[in-house]
Amino acid sequence: MNAPNAPVIPNSNSSMRRFLKIVNLRPDEAERTLLMFLFYGATSIGAVWLEYSSSTLFLEAYTAEKLTWVYIATAFVVTAFGVFYSWLQKLFPLRWVMLGISCLLALPLPFAWFGLIQKGTFFYMAAVFGIRLWVEGIYVLSNINNDIAANQLFNIREIKRAFPLISTGIIVAEIVGGFSYPFLVAWGGGAVNMTLATCLMLFIGSCVLFYLSTRYKQAFPNSVYNSEEDREMSTRALKGNILKYVWLLFGFFIAAQVLFFMIEFQYQSQLEIHLKTEEAIGSFLGIFGGIMGVFKLALQLFGSSRIIERIGVFLAVLMPPVGIIITGTIAGFAPFGLLTGFVVLKFFDELFRFTIVAATAPTLFQAVPDLFRSQIQSFVRGIADPLATGGAGVLIWVVSEIFRRNNIGADVSAHWFAGVIVVVAMIWVAIIWLLRRGYLELLIQSVERGQLSLSTVDTRELRRAVSESMSRAETQTEQSVCIELLTQIAPQAVNESLAPILLQMNPDLQAQSIAAMLENPESRYLPYIHEVMQSHHASPQVQALCLRYVLLADEQNRDIDGLRKYLGPEQNPIIRGTAVALMMRLGASSQVAEATNTLRHMITSPSQPERVLGCRALAEAAFMQSLRFYVPQLLQDPSIEVRCALLKAIAATRASEYFPSIIRGLHYKATRKAAHDALVTLGDDAIAPLLELTTSDRSPDNVRIHAWDILGEIGSQGSISVLANNLLTSWGKHRRQILRTLIRIPQEQGIEAILELVGRSGIEKLVVQELGVMTEAWAGVVDLSIDKVACTETGLLLDSLQNEAINSLERIFLLMKLLYSGSAIQAASFNILSDSKSSLARGMEILDNTVDLSVKQIILSVVDNRSIPDKLNILATLHPYKPLSPINRLQQLVELRYCLSDWTLACCFHVARTQWWSLTAETMLKCLEHSTGFVREAVIAYLQVASPRSLMKVLPRLLKDRDSLVLAQSRAIYYYFQNNGKNILNLSNNLHESKDIDTEIKARMIGKPNGYGES
Repeated sequence: MNAPNAPVIPNSNSSMRRFLKIVNLRPDEAERTLLMFLFYGATSIGAVWLEYSSSTLFLEAYTAEKLTWVYIATAFVVTAFGVFYSWLQKLFPLRWVMLGISCLLALPLPFAWFGLIQKGTFFYMAAVFGIRLWVEGIYVLSNINNDIAANQLFNIREIKRAFPLISTGIIVAEIVGGFSYPFLVAWGGGAVNMTLATCLMLFIGSCVLFYLSTRYKQAFPNSVYNSEEDREMSTRALKGNILKYVWLLFGFFIAAQVLFFMIEFQYQSQLEIHLKTEEAIGSFLGIFGGIMGVFKLALQLFGSSRIIERIGVFLAVLMPPVGIIITGTIAGFAPFGLLTGFVVLKFFDELFRFTIVAATAPTLFQAVPDLFRSQIQSFVRGIADPLATGGAGVLIWVVSEIFRRNNIGADVSAHWFAGVIVVVAMIWVAIIWLLRRGYLELLIQSVERGQLSLSTVDTRELRRAVSESMSRAETQTEQSVCIELLTQIAPQAVNESLAPILLQMNPDLQAQSIAAMLENPESRYLPYIHEVMQSHHASPQVQALCLRYVLLADEQNRDIDGLRKYLGPEQNPIIRGTAVALMMRLGASSQVAEATNTLRHMITSPSQPERVLGCRALAEAAFMQSLRFYVPQLLQDPSIEVRCALLKAIAATRASEYFPSIIRGLHYKATRKAAHDALVTLGDDAIAPLLELTTSDRSPDNVRIHAWDILGEIGSQGSISVLANNLLTSWGKHRRQILRTLIRIPQEQGIEAILELVGRSGIEKLVVQELGVMTEAWAGVVDLSIDKVACTETGLLLDSLQNEAINSLERIFLLMKLLYSGSAIQAASFNILSDSKSSLARGMEILDNTVDLSVKQIILSVVDNRSIPDKLNILATLHPYKPLSPINRLQQLVELRYCLSDWTLACCFHVARTQWWSLTAETMLKCLEHSTGFVREAVIAYLQVASPRSLMKVLPRLLKDRDSLVLAQSRAIYYYFQNNGKNILNLSNNLHESKDIDTEIKARMIGKPNGYGES
């Protein structure tokens, strides 16, 4: 395998890229998003036409009172549709299920049209009732199709950008369908013929879905994921707060749907009473739907996300029921007529229901742990909606019967009905309040257990949860966790939440809290700080933190002279160091000089704690100046703590001449953590030396890998860009570390950066590269089998090659985490890499139902329990396998050393040594400079056998090697050469003289049988 080219980085300045940035899409997502929008829009336009025509025909044939029977029947029909859809997935591939359902939506309509043209007959009445019922089925099944198709075509990160654009298909459909309906009715000869128009539009939607599923067939699995085991695990987990929360979710969606149908019932009733004729009702429905669509589209594009972001999820979701209470009360009193009142109520309900509520509904499931979130979401939405539809029908029927039996007129009953709507809206408000409490409790528990990612939750609600949990926490550990969470998710709210309860904390928690508050000190919280500072129980550390807070927060009344009383030797060194640092940062020149003198005494003190605290004060003051003179001495200090504190001080003061000392600190275990923190503090200033460190072959691999980790912790745009760019050119353990680092960066910034750089197609090219590494590893296993090359070293090489394939697979899983849900890929990886056959099958099913890469089937085949020759045949479509002789295969592996592990490379040289196989001079010279000691040791051992003359030439340099193993080996060889040098040279001369290493090695190999021992 030749070194593959890195994925091509697309031109970010092209007009198409600029347009896609405006709509927040990436090039790889544009085509899929457009096709999904066309499919959903075409289907929705047909559904809108059918809804308007069926409403018109139903009101004429049955009157609005009979709508209750439609709602009740809908509950059973829609539930049956959901069960039917799930059942079909057990029998057929997902693609054919979706296409079949899409065609099924249009199938009954020609028969319904045949019944509608026979007006006045039983067939007409049955067709009117049937198509009114079928409208609900079309909406439900098309939404299921749309959601499933979107989930298959887009991963969890892509769908956040693409789905809002796709979901506008229904809003655009309402605009187009609403305004076109009156003209089509007039042109087509009535509402009856709109059934055929709907059939045509649904067929167009099916054609788009067919093309979509053909174009991206890899997105639709050929098998069905058997989730029985997951279901059992989820059932055991559904207890306590989660179970209560699920019931509250049921209540939320049921109340929302009941309100929708009650408002819809009265809206249709008022249209029937006041508009009377079929044409008037149809025209009004079309125009109202078009206007409604315009408002919904505007709110969805420009208002929904901003409203939710500004006021939070639960205040946003309270807007619809509160608005319904207000408009329902107005409609009940009807100062401007019942028709107008219920039209306004319908307008307000639908405007916020399909924008605010639709946008926040998925957020309500965020508190549920990832393990069974999708199951709960499909369970709740699949049952709550049809159950609510039936419940609404029963409730409307009961209320209508009560009014009828008491001979209450239509106008009076409408007033009372408005009151019932207001009562249900109040119940919805109560459910939302209870749901918020359950959400907060479950959210904080999920985060504490590590079951929830902070990048996917609503931080506003989580902040409230943490603040409330602080007051209820009983142990110090619980309070400490809450403080840490609050610091991570809402640093701007730390002071407000923690300051009032500081006195109730123990010294450790006080120190943690004040340290967090110091990130954003504010003068209005100074009274709380003064109370803590004057407390007799305050520890020196707490007093020092309070002193710092007072000076930093109160900018107008800073008393720098007051710090002098803390500079005396009688003061605790912690407080003295803080006072020195503050005076150096904030004081005048004379005060700085006094503080500098005090700090000089601290860093030159014979007491080790004094020197440590002095170096820490130097870091806090961020002031070096005349104290630079003492830095070289402190760098040689016998105390590791002093040296570690000094490294942080160098970073804080930006003393660039000592940056190499920080880099050197990474090479030693004792100072590695301090050097790590110092480099993170340097931020972008550390990028250049870290990048130089990662690309240096003379740097130990563990240090280079540590440098990648530091770049990720810096987390700036520059460091993330460096990681993303180097991912494309790195191999092996360095690629693995960069991937891990990118994935760990908060808010998925690293993942977004690499996707922005190369896109989905670039990630797939990297996967293909890793499959190429697997091909080379398995080719080595086949061509260097123990039957062909019998020695211990060969066995070690074969084992290492098997591990190469496993390591490559692990990197493929990491690459997949850039595109798909991390928990799903982790579960697949865990099961596939286990030894159990059942776990392997389970992992493959998870992978099959999660991944939609074009090479998915190849990946599934190579992870299966197949022989290595079979796997090579499968991989041949990407990387053809050509059998080679053992020596040629080994030479090929050594040439591909950039993508092999150090141990595999060392094993190659040991096998070449025992078998007397020649390797190129260029390869040996480069490997002699390898960063890993045991690789250099293997090359030296090979040269000792293959070319002693060449080894003698490089031996002086090897006697200065930094690795103890290589150094000991080189010294032993040196003493051996001193005693046997002439014999070795004569042996070489007997072959023939050569200055070229490669020529000499080839000469040495002439006539030597396999297994020839060392000289």
